[in-house]
Formats: sequence, C-alpha cells, structure tokens
Amino acid sequence: MLEVEEPLTKEGNGSVPSPWRVGINKDLLFDGIAGAGLTYDKGTDKLQACLSRDTGNNLRFGADGCLYAPGGETPVPDVCARPIESLPAAPTVVGASDLAGAMGPYSSPYQVDYCLAAGVDIIHFHTGTSSDGVGVVTEYADHRLSAGRSSLYLTQDAREMSSATIRSTYNFAGDLDDPQAFNWGDDDVDLTKRRDRRGGWYGWLAQRYYQPLAVDFLRMIDGKSVALLDASTDPALTAVPEAEAVLGPMQAVLDHCAQSWAMVGVRELTNAATVENRGLTAIMMPLRPATWGEATLPYPVADLTAAGVEWIALYSRHADSVFTTYRDAGLQVLMRGTSRQADYTRVSALGIRGALQYDPVYYRGPGTVAGLGGRDYRSEQDPWEHRRMGVGQLSYLTDQQTISNPSARGRTEDAEQGLLLPAGWGGGRDRVSVLCGWECPIQNPTAYRIGVDMKWNSLAPGSATGARMGLLFGAPTDTDLYSWPPNDPVLNPTGMRATTPNGYRAFQRQNGEIGVGVFAAGGAYTVLATRTSPAISAGQWNAYELVVSGDQITFTRTAPDGTKYTVSAADSTWRGPYFWVEKVESTTGTANGFIGKFRNISYRAG
Repeated sequence: MLEVEEPLTKEGNGSVPSPWRVGINKDLLFDGIAGAGLTYDKGTDKLQACLSRDTGNNLRFGADGCLYAPGGETPVPDVCARPIESLPAAPTVVGASDLAGAMGPYSSPYQVDYCLAAGVDIIHFHTGTSSDGVGVVTEYADHRLSAGRSSLYLTQDAREMSSATIRSTYNFAGDLDDPQAFNWGDDDVDLTKRRDRRGGWYGWLAQRYYQPLAVDFLRMIDGKSVALLDASTDPALTAVPEAEAVLGPMQAVLDHCAQSWAMVGVRELTNAATVENRGLTAIMMPLRPATWGEATLPYPVADLTAAGVEWIALYSRHADSVFTTYRDAGLQVLMRGTSRQADYTRVSALGIRGALQYDPVYYRGPGTVAGLGGRDYRSEQDPWEHRRMGVGQLSYLTDQQTISNPSARGRTEDAEQGLLLPAGWGGGRDRVSVLCGWECPIQNPTAYRIGVDMKWNSLAPGSATGARMGLLFGAPTDTDLYSWPPNDPVLNPTGMRATTPNGYRAFQRQNGEIGVGVFAAGGAYTVLATRTSPAISAGQWNAYELVVSGDQITFTRTAPDGTKYTVSAADSTWRGPYFWVEKVESTTGTANGFIGKFRNISYRAG
C-alpha cells in the first residue's frame, strides 16, 4: 500500500509491471507557498516576482531579466533602454555584425527587427554621408549603392547622391539563383531588363526594401540595443574621405539624442577624436588583416588613449597578443569573429569584452552558456524547404567573413527545395562542408538519427571514387574541418591554419560505395566499414539515414527504387554534438567538379 497527501501524487499499483511512481502537483504546491511578492506562472512553470498593477508602480523586469526600479516621473520608456554603460561584462557582449548579415541583407530594415527580436547587445551597420549632409545606411565599407541590385541606374558613392535619391532607392534581395556573379551592370538603362528580381542568396522569402537613412534605423532601435554606426572606410574600395563619411552619422546620433546608446565606428584616429569631441562614443574599426595571426598593432596604445578612445573591434585574424595588449591598456575590445560557438572559447580565454558576429543567434548557443543570453533555436526544421538559409549555416568561407557569396554556403533554387553546392565548391580540398547549425549542438549526442536526401545534379568527369557526398558528425566542437593547405597562396591566401578533424564521416561515393570512417584524436583518418551499392545516376534523389548509439554507427542508403543498402561499424571514439553535410570533389586540389544537392535534413534523438 502507498498513501500520499497533496501536493504529492501517485501512479501505478506497486506491481512489477506497474510500480509506484510518486510525483508532485506543482499547481497545488506553488499556489500554496507563493506568498506576498511571489507568483507561480503556469505557462513558464516558474516561480517569479509578482509585479503590482497599481497605478504609479515603477518596478519592472529589466533587459537582463532581473528586477529594475527606474527613477524619474516617466519610467516606462527607460525601462528597457540599454545605454553603452549597461552592456554586459566581459566576455559576454554579443553584437550583430552587418545586421546579422548571415541571415539577411546588410542594409535591410527587417534585419534590424531581427536583431532587436533576438535581443543582441550591439547592432552594427554601415553608414555614410549623402551629398546634402544626411547620414545614410550603406551596405559595405565602400559606401556605394549598387545598380546591380537596386532601382538605381548607376552605381555611385552615397556622397554623390542626395538623401532623397537614396531614400527612394528600391533594393532587391538578390537575383535568380546567383546574386553574387549576376549583375545588370553599373549603367544599364534597358527597361526591359529592369524588373523586380526574386530570391537570390537570401532566399525567396527575403523582402525587397527601400534604402534607409541612418535616422530610420535609430528610430527602430530606440535605445533597446546599442547602435554601432560604422562610418569607417576602406581606402582600397572608395575615394570618399572618412572625415566626410562620418559627418552624417554623427549628426544623426545628435539629432536623435542617441548619445548614450550609439557608437560611431571609424578607422582613422583623427576622426575618432572628432567623434569624441562631439560628445559621442568612438569605436575603432581597423581593416581586416590580409593573413591570419597578424601580430602588428593597428594603432599605438598611446595614440588611442590620447584620442579618448575606449572601444576597438578587431578581426579574429589578429594574433592573441593584439587583443591582450589593448585589453591590458584598459580598452573595451570586441572580436569580429566567425560566428562559431567555438569563438566564445577564445573570447573568454582572452578576457575581452565580447564579439561582433554575422550570426549572433547561433554564436550565443541555445541558452546553454551562462551569461550569453542565448535562446533555443533548435526547433527550426529544414530551412532549405523554404528556400532560405538556416541558423548556423556556416562553411570554411564564412570563416573568412565571406557571407553573401553563393560559393560560401551554397544556394537555394526556386524550382526545387534543397541546398545546391556548385561545381568547384571547395577548391578541390577535403572535408568541404556546411554546418547544420540550426540543429546543433544536438540534444542527445549518444543516441540519435539524422536523415538526409542527396542528389548528384551532374556527375564528376573523372576520379569517380574521389567524388563523394555525405555527413561529418560526432565532432566535439563546431570548428570548421576544411583541409586548408599550408603555404599555398592560391588555395589559402590568408594563411588559415587547418583544424585537426575529430569525429566521423558517413559517405556515398559516386561509384556507389557507401561507408563510415573515423578521425583519430590526432586527425588520422580510418575507414571503419564499406559496402557496394549501385553507382550514382545524375538527377536522382537517394535517401539516407544515419543511426548513432553508444557503441554503434549505421548508415543506410535507400535507392530510388526503394532498395536499401546498409553499412555498420562498432566504434565509440566520438559522441560530440555537431554535424555537417559534406561535398568533396577532390582532395588534391585538382578539378573534378560536379553539382550536388541536399534536402530534408532532419535530426531526432533516440
């Protein structure tokens, strides 16, 4: 016999097939013990502070989720305000580089909404000055507006156009299939060609939009995040002097009374002093180093101090010593990173203030890292079915801050769902892959199933055994696995260091062979098991399922005729939570191009 009193509950009858299960009725428990100042929220299943609805109550929940009692007669507008001084402590500042440009155009209003909804700490966007002295939004550090993706008839510097012209410019999200390589041209006035293009890199759901002014974005942000108006210029891309480019953004901040929650980004120290002299906060935005591991300081510390600069944003290509030198001098340092969750390990170890990321939602993680404020994004299902990119859809080229190029992460097509990886993708190297970040870190890495469909749109012309597609999985971190060749100025001009691969590979070769392999702790690769199956035919989808348990890995191909081919291997070396789709043409750098496509990516535990 078992007797319980409320709020305890019981199930079962005490027998072997139906043992007693003792539980608790939370509604009865918390309703009974929640006294003054506490309430039980059944929707969130949490005990929390009870906020009075009486007139005149100023107590609110602050942006950090804690209780906040603002001062003043009208506290409500300031409750969620996030001035620069309120930014989180090191190393947990998370900023959205280029309006979280991994997910949408760098100048689009809906990307501001995306950043605000995600609750990022800093929203970064490029700005310049129009011919009539107004602060305007641009896309890149060249401060130009492109006729190739807008209603303009001529690509031109923002400084050479009035704010009225800029504000009335209509932008298209991309062109059919290939927004990077396809361009109408700078002076195309053929009206039969000038039409609204659909889709492109940012997908077929990306909206078209009018080019904003700087004040438009400031009105949207309105102190709910720190705005970073980046007026820095790249002299290799534009002839516009930075001293002119910064005038409009500074005036926009002053006009909107945004001094407490807006920064102005510059590259030149004289312009930083100008920003500081206007009572604004300058942040230095030095150029990206040509190679990884650059140890030269972009500015002498004493010069930054003399100009009154307190903030600087450095690319991840800089050596650790550059970050720590500025940190030790008392500057607030941000890393312009690769958006990978592995970046946080470096940011934290360096003890710098935080990071600016193209994909800040993925970088923060699904709420599992204390202080980063991440929210769980892993219920997203197959973004490629919507002809869009997914959270954390990163590759070896995104580590180079190459985001909008279709060769960076592949592209979607209007006619058929899935992610297309073009011929030549990866430069003939091994482990060329796309991180399926919207599923990562997977929630049960010791027992799960991954489903995916794969298709060869075209076949590799030679070395059919080298051409393969499949999955990389079981990795303990999301650091990219691409086999960067050392001392190769063509394939690796930035000197990127290859990561030691850890994890597994499940593969389908063009000649029909399927198999499973493992990377040892030192990176050595061993094929664990293979079997034959019919050779791949172009234009046909094959379905695949990967099943991982504590000590077993099984990979199954289902051919177009329904026949199944399975290979299994017993191994328990890795059970990490990250996985990629992989398309390899060659591992020697030789050309062996074919077009591959993936669709219906799915993960489930068990």
